[in-house]
Amino acid sequence: MEPLIHLNYPINKDILLLESDKARETAKPWELAEDKKKNEKSWQGIHNYTINEWLVSHYTSDYIDNIMKELNIKGKPRFYYLQPNYQLRPHKDYGTQCAVNIILSGSTPINIEGKDYYYSQALINLQKEHSIKTDNTERIILKFSIPDKSFEEIAKEIKYVVSS
Repeated sequence: MEPLIHLNYPINKDILLLESDKARETAKPWELAEDKKKNEKSWQGIHNYTINEWLVSHYTSDYIDNIMKELNIKGKPRFYYLQPNYQLRPHKDYGTQCAVNIILSGSTPINIEGKDYYYSQALINLQKEHSIKTDNTERIILKFSIPDKSFEEIAKEIKYVVSS
């Protein structure tokens, strides 16, 4: 099974961009939680656990909650803002088995285990090593982190899957 499944949920990108503007007001640099620093192998040996070029805002709204309901997922919504010309090193997510990502700006691919995947919205297996390199455009995504179900489980349940 490929580590990324394309989706075609009919999002209103204008609404989500407005929501991302509101969420940006509370965005903070991504930081690896203290208890995870010792256990997360992909970050061992790294002393800076804060990435100022990668902002995150935990945020939801009625519209975002409705997207989750219609996709048939239960996740933790958040916006991520990855600054232009930045490379997010290869890693596996800690505390998130998989996620639905909706790209709101930026067009660079996600690299999963050495292969580039272009998408606009997708279910992604975040237990596979992945990285992002932005171009001269900020990358904004709405991410629904799913901590308690595997990629394979969600793949069987999620709605709006693009047929292959």
